[in-house]
Amino acid sequence: NEFLNMKKILKIPLVTNFYGYDLSLLPTQQPEWILKYKKLFLEGDLFLVEGSFMKKTLVELGCPEEKIRIFHLGIDTDKIPFKPRKVRKNEMIKILISGSFREKKGIPYALEAFAEVKERVDNISLTLIGDATSAERDQREKEKILKKIEEHGLKDSLTLLGYQPHSRFIEELYKHHIFLHPSVTASDGDSEGGVPVSIIEALASGMPVVSTFHCDIPEVVENGKSGLLAPERNVNILAEKLEYLIRHPELWEKMAQFGHRYIEENYNLKVQVRKLEEIYDEVANK
Repeated sequence: NEFLNMKKILKIPLVTNFYGYDLSLLPTQQPEWILKYKKLFLEGDLFLVEGSFMKKTLVELGCPEEKIRIFHLGIDTDKIPFKPRKVRKNEMIKILISGSFREKKGIPYALEAFAEVKERVDNISLTLIGDATSAERDQREKEKILKKIEEHGLKDSLTLLGYQPHSRFIEELYKHHIFLHPSVTASDGDSEGGVPVSIIEALASGMPVVSTFHCDIPEVVENGKSGLLAPERNVNILAEKLEYLIRHPELWEKMAQFGHRYIEENYNLKVQVRKLEEIYDEVANK
């Protein structure tokens, strides 16, 4: 309401960005937001979302489709050099998981899939970056994650790094061969909304990704081209996809090229800033 009032007082257009929580969780947990959104959709001028899944969600909430524009987040690709992954003979293939310990990140499924593949493939290891906040639901997820590690006897093949700064995450990308990030829709409705930035950065760096058909991830990780996707919560298929990539390193460079090119064309920060300026100019000049 404050922004709508400001729009009226200043007589300027209002552009609203949606990112995920505000679409997937807020309207379900706090239904009063549905009414607030309806007023916003009526009086707002333009709404920006990360991809077609988010656009569809916004339309279902009552936003006129003609007011919605897909606009991708930008990353500084100049700071993420492109280095396609290669593996030497008898080298350990290293898999990386990175994410906060929240249900939507699907980390327990990633651990189960890794454990399943580990039974058939010896030369693999796993690194997990992330931890839980003090929130009760995150602590429950941490307990679930630690239990999976114990159940599947993963301690010897798993390195837990806890929370790390973004710079360390980028460093770890280049120490690993495959990025594993099987996002799911959480039991409370929480979801990625668009695409996790970690997936975008992994692709930019030249790393193939194993993920899920979740939100806008399939628009960025094109199944079979820049990575492999499995249905949400399907450990067997997730393990199958992961094992296939592990056993076919000859595919990595082609996938890396495809993924990197897509990120450069659609998520390059410099390009996206220019596009955003054009969007603002367009709205302001209506």
